[in-house]
Amino acid sequence: MDRLTKKYKTDYRVNSLSNGVIISVEVTCCNRHIGEMHYKDGESRKCPLCGMVHQLIVQHNHFHIRPIAAAADEAGMPEGSS
Repeated sequence: MDRLTKKYKTDYRVNSLSNGVIISVEVTCCNRHIGEMHYKDGESRKCPLCGMVHQLIVQHNHFHIRPIAAAADEAGMPEGSS
């Protein structure tokens, strides 16, 4: 299977200049493009469908993208349900 044609529920695409400098990260969640985060520490985007928050953490020579699950009440689901 070609990995470029597979549909992923969550995906991140890093945009860079021709000299390799990172400028932004595009975020897809729930199979929908939800926005773009500038390459800046603490930037985040929240999925309007599931409530997942995608946060960019920049460190001295690398970065992390952390998906943070929404609380049950934030995702529109009653507590205790799955």
